[in-house]
Amino acid sequence: AGHIVGTHRMGTSAVNSAVNDMQQSWDHENLFLVGSGTFPTVATANPTLTIAALCLRSADHILRRVLN
Repeated sequence: AGHIVGTHRMGTSAVNSAVNDMQQSWDHENLFLVGSGTFPTVATANPTLTIAALCLRSADHILRRVLN
């Protein structure tokens, strides 16, 4: 068994990643790649709670942008 993760790295700049810490694309301001894709690798632990926390954080960020 394994976890499907990876495809776009989260990082501190467009030079080293595809998305920022809010899972927002560096190239397209209104594109959020929310989910397990931001993990380039995963250890043996189940990533579900970390994925949920990151998704809730990104959703909160998106709502704050819309409401302001």
